[in-house]
Amino acid sequence: MGLGMPPPPAMISSTNKHTSMNLYIINEVLSDYTPGMAVIAAPSLERCRELFAEEFEISYFDGEFDVAIKDGDYKVIENVNHPEGVVSYVFGGS
Repeated sequence: MGLGMPPPPAMISSTNKHTSMNLYIINEVLSDYTPGMAVIAAPSLERCRELFAEEFEISYFDGEFDVAIKDGDYKVIENVNHPEGVVSYVFGGS
């Protein structure tokens, strides 16, 4: 490590620790003629649903989230380094 070089990135400790998040990619939601999708970082599927409801008018998209989960229209990437929240989304359209 000599010559004033910083340590490699893997050796740098972080003071900003995130709870281990999962990245949920949910299809068949946010529909308007055709389905859209949402990507949400959350520690659990239950928290993912809460974040979805907070971000979008759950009454407008009545039941889409629950149906998508029940039908298996989602993927999970575990242990991502991302803060909790809605990462991205696309509304369906014509």
